[in-house]
Amino acid sequence: MAKNILLEVVTPERAVVSEEVQIVVAPGSEGEFGVLTGHTTFLTSLKEGTLRYRDASGREKYLFVKGGFAEVLPYKVTILAESAEKRDGIEN
Repeated sequence: MAKNILLEVVTPERAVVSEEVQIVVAPGSEGEFGVLTGHTTFLTSLKEGTLRYRDASGREKYLFVKGGFAEVLPYKVTILAESAEKRDGIEN
């Protein structure tokens, strides 16, 4: 089984997520991108949208992010977002 990747999502107010995950799919400014462990390094801006990830146990989780940046390293993804809310925290 492949190793997991560390996902950290932070906003100016708080740390939203810091956990080992299997995959991250984020809304990049040039289009959606996916990251698995061992991915090549890059930096990109984000657009407003849904960030999806699968936790270490395989459960799908969702965050709504509003702008910001993503730094992708081979074993870590850092999302610096203007705002980020877990799906259960989003009001309809």
